[in-house]
Amino acid sequence: MIVIINGPNGIGKTSTAWELSARFDRAVMLDGDHIGAVHPFEIYDDARITYLYRTLAHLIAFHQREGGYANFVINYVFESPESLEDLRRRLRPLDDRIYAFRLVAAESAIEARILARDTGDDAAWHLNRFRELLAIQEAAARRGDLGEALDTTALSVAEAVDVIWRRVGGKP
Repeated sequence: MIVIINGPNGIGKTSTAWELSARFDRAVMLDGDHIGAVHPFEIYDDARITYLYRTLAHLIAFHQREGGYANFVINYVFESPESLEDLRRRLRPLDDRIYAFRLVAAESAIEARILARDTGDDAAWHLNRFRELLAIQEAAARRGDLGEALDTTALSVAEAVDVIWRRVGGKP
């Protein structure tokens, strides 16, 4: 099974992915931001994004073949339905059980999460970027699939993971 966690920065994708991966007997968590951290880094570089998706598919195939892993959690920001579908298309030959969730929350909740973890110039950049991504993702979600929306405004990470776990058929 492959579970994709999408959403703007500061929403809690990484925390959710770590906690969700711990629910499986054996799983691999793949953080798209870390795996795709290349230098130089250009946010809107199609070649870089394709390289990341190919790398994710390669890593999953390697973990399946060499480690016997069957469950994967990927967290990353997908800004368009086409981008998410591109990754799904690359992953389908490896596992046809692919679930995608888009974490959403009130702007005030995301802002509070960012301010709790970031300070100084980093906080200002992350606050601006989350607002930009929020607008991009909301517009894109109206025209296509960015993952099943899960409002995490009033949910702890554990509660959000409980919802995802139930929706992917996990045992309580």
